[in-house]
Amino acid sequence: MTSLILCEKPSVAKSFALALSVPWNNGFYANHEYIITNCVGHLFELFMPEDYSENLKKWTLETLPIIPDSFKYKKNNSTKDQANLVLKLLQENKTAKIIIATDAGREGELIARITLLQAEFTSIDNIYRFWESAALTPEVITLGLKNAKPLKDYNVLGNQGYARQQADWLIGINFSRLISVLSNILLPVGRVQTAVLNEIYKRELEIKNFIPKEFFEYVAELASSEANLKAKKYVIENEKLSTHFFQNDIDLSGCIGKKAQVKNIESNQKKEKPEKLFNLTALQKEAFKCFGISPDKTLNIAQKLYEEYKCLSYPRTPSRVLSESNVDFAKEIYEKLKQVRPDYTKNIDLSLFEESNSHVFDDTKLEDHHALVPLTDIPHSASEIEKGVFELIVKQFFAVFSKPYIYESKTVYFNIAEHDFIARGKKILQKGWKELASSEANLEEDENSFENVNFENLICKNVQKIKKLTKPKAPYKFDSLLTFMENPKNESENKKLVGLGTEATRGEIIKSLIDRDYIKEVKKNLVVQSKGIFLIEQINKNADLLPLIDISQTTQWEEKMMESPSVFLKSIKDFVFNVCKNKKNIDSFEKEMIGKCPSCGKDILEGKKNYYCSGYKEGCTFVLWKDIAGAKLSIKDVKALLAGKNTDIKTCKKQDGKSFKCSFSLDTENKIKFIFDKKGKIQ
Repeated sequence: MTSLILCEKPSVAKSFALALSVPWNNGFYANHEYIITNCVGHLFELFMPEDYSENLKKWTLETLPIIPDSFKYKKNNSTKDQANLVLKLLQENKTAKIIIATDAGREGELIARITLLQAEFTSIDNIYRFWESAALTPEVITLGLKNAKPLKDYNVLGNQGYARQQADWLIGINFSRLISVLSNILLPVGRVQTAVLNEIYKRELEIKNFIPKEFFEYVAELASSEANLKAKKYVIENEKLSTHFFQNDIDLSGCIGKKAQVKNIESNQKKEKPEKLFNLTALQKEAFKCFGISPDKTLNIAQKLYEEYKCLSYPRTPSRVLSESNVDFAKEIYEKLKQVRPDYTKNIDLSLFEESNSHVFDDTKLEDHHALVPLTDIPHSASEIEKGVFELIVKQFFAVFSKPYIYESKTVYFNIAEHDFIARGKKILQKGWKELASSEANLEEDENSFENVNFENLICKNVQKIKKLTKPKAPYKFDSLLTFMENPKNESENKKLVGLGTEATRGEIIKSLIDRDYIKEVKKNLVVQSKGIFLIEQINKNADLLPLIDISQTTQWEEKMMESPSVFLKSIKDFVFNVCKNKKNIDSFEKEMIGKCPSCGKDILEGKKNYYCSGYKEGCTFVLWKDIAGAKLSIKDVKALLAGKNTDIKTCKKQDGKSFKCSFSLDTENKIKFIFDKKGKIQ
């Protein structure tokens, strides 16, 4: 009996075909045993409002809320031919055994379910699910097909996918229209992204309104023939030790030249385990710290390592552990990679390759997929940044099986001329896994190296008064924002909340905020732009809209979606209906005057898809489209063009898909002109 395998991407379908020796057959792979096809990612998308009714094409308040009785799907224009092929194959093989091999996650599950729905499948009794975390080698594919489970076992995941997609549509469509129409400017809104934008906005506001307080530290320089160290003057207040003083006139000149009398020495030996294996978010944060790359770029690299190079396990994983049954699997990886990474084995502890090692092997902490692990070495043909990201994963794998970092922590209390001082420091006893850490085991700012120090022979050489200021929280960067999205907190209750988004979507959410000109990366800090500030300020003025920017509310929705997709979706529909039926005025937004029209001299304004002349009613046809050959034209670019300058360098695409770099300028007819470098070569 023939089996039909439905994959998500062409590269995955090719991997199945190679593993099962199935030849190409005019658009898909087929032999007497298997038919293998793919969805090229997303074959179908939800109807837009105007697909339900032509009356809904225009954005008006009167048409809100838009809540379809049932959600409908249409073929993506860019993949219509593939959609027709996949539907034809499914309909022709309805009685065959069908195996869903889309990505093993909520998004992949949704892609398959929608495709089956469009193929008019009323029963899923003969449909099975291929679900694997490992890279799709022939061995993994063969075993995964053998262990495929009935698709109905994944019904909850499918229902969550539908509910999430439809909720995002309801909020995005209705509130983007509501706020944009009332504000007279395009302001896209998202269920999770708008709450994340508000978090960045609040952090900026907190920093802006922070009033620093001045304080002083008094630091003594202690020295002997064999050592130098620093100690801070301290006082005990309310049973707490403090080295911060608000008076700047403490006279410590009498300490200079005096012996530092030891009052007490506290010593503790401490062991530190490495962080757990990476999940996607942990990898994205580390890649940003080490290479400064964005979360979405890290995901794209990880996906390539998994799909094309097959040297990485499934990347979109929330787990940071392996299964307790993966001990032999981990040993095999170690044996394979130690041959090409001998330097990483210096601190390996083979006793950690045991099921009892819950730091690595823990079924209670295992979610849909196990943690990221390298499977084989990366090919030489990979780019330097791909190799760099892969190496982070390799190092973390070796680190979790390495000896602990051990150090002796010491706190020494001195008295010098009736003044109390404290010195903190450490002595490294075993570097262990820190040998592989991206950052070395450096001493903290107020720590001393206590190697070979005789504390009885120290003389105070000098005392410095150091003025300091209290500091606000740091601005969000990619890594700290990912940390917040993974583990948000209710600050009023200091309560941990469920995470915002998923491993697969967090990077996309941040990228969407950047693409929509709500935030911008400036010297690695994420900075809210004028449009983002306006959006949050308008929502803040309207009590009914506040749930859109309330982190607690957003996380409650996430919890509801996991517990009961139907209850979650109903709560979203109720929210949309009540707000849109109870409209309140949102302050009109005076559109930003970007510049003067080079044709008629009137103001240039921003539209949904372009920048246009406000004199269009008088016949002016000047327009600049936001998308030019695949490159985005920002407000900054438009201002440059109107000033007679070139834009920044852009990455564009030709019709054949090849990329090239150029900048834009306006020609004598005020049309976009491509400016190439002197060589004029495609990059």
